[in-house]
Amino acid sequence: MMKKTDNALRRKGDCWNESFVASDPVTERKVRRLTAAGFNEKPTYHTNTAFTADGEFMVFVSGRVGQTALMKAHLASGELTQLTEPVQGLVSRTDFHKLSAPHRCPGDGIDGTRVCLAPRTHWTVFIQGRSLRSVQLDSLDERTLIEDMGEDWLEGAISIDPAETEAIVPLIPAHPELRKGLPRTRDYIAHFAASGGMRTRYMRVPLTGGPAEDVFIDEGRGNAHCPHCSADGKLLLIDRDLPPKFWCGGDDGKTNRCWILNLETKALTPIVPRNRQRFQVHACWTFDGRYVFYHGWRAEGGWYVGVADRNGRIVREHDFPDAIGYGHVSADPKRQAIILDGNVTKDMLMWLFWDADTPRLEPICRHTTEWDSLWGQLHDPHPAADPTGRWIGFNAAHGGRSDVFVVDVEKEACA
Repeated sequence: MMKKTDNALRRKGDCWNESFVASDPVTERKVRRLTAAGFNEKPTYHTNTAFTADGEFMVFVSGRVGQTALMKAHLASGELTQLTEPVQGLVSRTDFHKLSAPHRCPGDGIDGTRVCLAPRTHWTVFIQGRSLRSVQLDSLDERTLIEDMGEDWLEGAISIDPAETEAIVPLIPAHPELRKGLPRTRDYIAHFAASGGMRTRYMRVPLTGGPAEDVFIDEGRGNAHCPHCSADGKLLLIDRDLPPKFWCGGDDGKTNRCWILNLETKALTPIVPRNRQRFQVHACWTFDGRYVFYHGWRAEGGWYVGVADRNGRIVREHDFPDAIGYGHVSADPKRQAIILDGNVTKDMLMWLFWDADTPRLEPICRHTTEWDSLWGQLHDPHPAADPTGRWIGFNAAHGGRSDVFVVDVEKEACA
């Protein structure tokens, strides 16, 4: 293993360690900062996205000196392995079109929110420019699944089915002015709210190669997420974003955002919150595939956090009328709890134990991210537990850059 001597990325296969371990000041759990340079981002909070099945490794994207590459972290030691050669660009084409990244940034980089790991076979699927690619964590073998997905479409977050044989990629239209090489006169949401033309294609891609196919088209609605249910690979949890606000509020909360799509029958099951403000901001499956966690703004102020089953029935919905922060929901494989990174507190990861009429909150560790300080979602913690329940990974932005962390929730000492 070589010693890291500068902030630049290296070559595919190079290894180094730049981690630092500290005790959380609130819970005394061991928290390892895995990175010490650049802009770093783990995959999002959806189940089976970031970790290997044994909880040994996590994948993330590192952007340094104008380049990005996919990385592997050994969680117990902090050793990093660079999985791909560096490519130019700090942001993805999708973020550039949707105006969540600076105008001056090229859109050919790898984005951490559009990376998905198959936990058992260790194939990681990611977007690079307009191509869909995969790399194997152990051998570093690479595959090009789709050479060019075209200039007309933007990719959302990838999901790999429980059998680890195929991926689903949601696609929404590119910004029409940028697609033609014209200056942007209005932002992405404003264009499609005024002019129409929004639709989502759900594209199935075999992981061993072969032709891709559209398996569902949702006219008039946008989507960026489609995680598979771990207990039934034909079920996807999807967003159906309506104008005029799309992912920033839909039709002002008149219609629920979250639905379960059956890929075989094309049936759509709505998940309708009890609160009259029905736009759920985020949602995810539980590890066993029995439930969906979701949260959203209350019409009366504050937030609600809810649990639904696979038939769309609301099992629990807890109100937090005084909560004012932003945040996400994710699952824990060992606990009847929802992992929160905001909503009830702006600087902590928390467990919300939901299976009772009165919810119980328990702190995990501090993240102290500087919300809204960077482009895209680099500043969002996006906490996610590994399949064994030992680790929770998260991002945090401080001082104009971002790092990836893991907290050992079993309170075992990190080597």
